[in-house]
Amino acid sequence: MSLDQRAQILEAAVSTTCGVRDLVQVLEWKTSKVISLLREMNKERLINLQQVTYSRRGRPKKNIICTSLGFEFLETYRRLKMKPLRARKEDLEHAVKDASYASRLVAYGHSPFQIFMELNTIARNIKVSSQTSETI
Repeated sequence: MSLDQRAQILEAAVSTTCGVRDLVQVLEWKTSKVISLLREMNKERLINLQQVTYSRRGRPKKNIICTSLGFEFLETYRRLKMKPLRARKEDLEHAVKDASYASRLVAYGHSPFQIFMELNTIARNIKVSSQTSETI
């Protein structure tokens, strides 16, 4: 189940009191999909399923109640939705090259972090020595 689907269910549950049938109508998903997602979210403690008692025949209605963890999830989701990832094609190509380089280093038994720290030390030493030569 994706984060978007969780957020859509929580949005619907927060906006009005709704049951499974209401969610199926609002989200226009299959009933089986909604029920399986609600079970997962109930296990994750994002929602509570509260059984409503009334005298009608058939299966009792269950209202979907958003928990405090669900509210926190929804708030965080909304904040992150406002900050979309902005990357150019070149940025993604560089990331792929860097990941491939790191995997080759690991394959040869080197630590990418250790090599990064060594390069950082070398760059710092070059900077310090160039600043020293300018002051003389």
